[in-house]
Amino acid sequence: MQFVRAVLAALAAVTLVGVATLSTPVLAWARAPGDTVTVQDGTLRGKVNGDGRRFLGVPYAASTAGNRRFRPPQPVTPWQGVRDATREGDFCPQLGLGGEDCLVLNVHTPPVAESRNLPVMVWLPGGAYVAGWGSGYDPAPLVAQGKVIVVTVNYRLGPLGFMALPELAEESGTTGNYGLLDQQAALRWVRDNIEKFGGNPGNVTLTGESAGGHSVCMQLLSPGAAGLFHKAISQSGACTSTLGPAPAQTAYKTGAEFAKQVGCTDPATVVACLRGKQPGDFPVDVLGLFGPSPLSWMPMIDGKVIREPTLTALAAGRYNKVPLISGSTRNEGKLFTALNYHLTKLRNATADDLRTEIRFRAGDNAPQVLAAYPPASADNANEAVSAVTTDVLFACPALAANQNAAANPGQRVYAYEFADPAPPLADFDPLMPLGSYHASDVWYLFKNLNGIPLILGLNNDQQRLSNQMVSYWTTFARTGNPNGSGTPNWPAFTPASPQVQRLTSQGTAPFTTFAADHKCHLWNR
Repeated sequence: MQFVRAVLAALAAVTLVGVATLSTPVLAWARAPGDTVTVQDGTLRGKVNGDGRRFLGVPYAASTAGNRRFRPPQPVTPWQGVRDATREGDFCPQLGLGGEDCLVLNVHTPPVAESRNLPVMVWLPGGAYVAGWGSGYDPAPLVAQGKVIVVTVNYRLGPLGFMALPELAEESGTTGNYGLLDQQAALRWVRDNIEKFGGNPGNVTLTGESAGGHSVCMQLLSPGAAGLFHKAISQSGACTSTLGPAPAQTAYKTGAEFAKQVGCTDPATVVACLRGKQPGDFPVDVLGLFGPSPLSWMPMIDGKVIREPTLTALAAGRYNKVPLISGSTRNEGKLFTALNYHLTKLRNATADDLRTEIRFRAGDNAPQVLAAYPPASADNANEAVSAVTTDVLFACPALAANQNAAANPGQRVYAYEFADPAPPLADFDPLMPLGSYHASDVWYLFKNLNGIPLILGLNNDQQRLSNQMVSYWTTFARTGNPNGSGTPNWPAFTPASPQVQRLTSQGTAPFTTFAADHKCHLWNR
């Protein structure tokens, strides 16, 4: 359990750094044609410069404070006059910061003259379902090179987004998936309004990384998302990962434990009691992970928003079938080893740590698994612990999901592994080079990661890879196939030919040894 707790804590750690660096360079924006757009709820004034337009902090649902807490998102009250959309909105409560009037999105478009019937990419931020905000990502490369519109979204997090109690289910017919319902409300806003910005509401790609990528998987499963998006990209989302969906009884147990922690113990008044609390009353540890443990907050099988486990739905074909890109990074686990051992315990992961984690993950199969992950020495198991994290929590779950989805007639799946050996910040840990660590692929698509700007930039080979990835992602958003002129061919993943595109600055090409490389025969049993 400690192993999984550490991994999920690390999923939010990059966000923790980002919250501390919210101040980013401000571009010189001027009043210009196209800076006002009228949507269903009123008129917005955004920012315009030579690179395009930005409309920031646009509300897609009402405040979730007070009696609206732990309910599905409610419509925005229309406004009079022109609403300022030149500044970021609040982010949803996390890390002891933020506010509940947070259901906002940000629209990034090319210059107005180029904004006609463009593909739309809706980005869901990651952060282990306890952290993350839409304005922490600047999609300028996607917008400028790919000529797409990118919408980045806030959604409720932690207990405010994923609290599950039977009393709440009785009240509104659902519980535990408020964050997913927020995402669906944002997609409905895009459907109803994006044409005003030059976007095509019939060509929407839902995309995200980490918990955002897992959210993409959950929306593939959810009947309420049917028809709201037409393609999907899941980056390090591992559809069958430990991020859920949790069984109802597990989610209810977490909700009851949390309510007890904050002093709401009477079943007759528990809902009113929880709504009477301020977000600051909720327990927060040093990483801002609300709840009894970092495993607490995740989507659940509620019978309405999510009806069944992921693999069950994929294998039976009971999901929203759209073209899919799904992948992970080569060294997902190294970031978590660095954070859990090197930065917090100030030591290497040891052979004892490795044995403990493998016994927890593998059960009766532990001896065979231990033999497959030998430590460098008794005092240094950094690489082995990192490999276990990568394989059991990211690579092999992604493979299982891709195999099950690709087996459905007509389903197109494109699998990838990001494997650039030295992405930005890969050398911040003096005890171990991080390689292609968790979330490092985001640097190649966005100008920042959770508010952290790409200060040093990419070298020439990395910039070439970035250009390839932007082309793959935006061509897929346009056509449902990532292949276009000027990029190496990316074959589809099929059960008979499980080709995975390796993305690296040293040369991009497909390979077929992904399952063996990550020892998935030990984990996908």
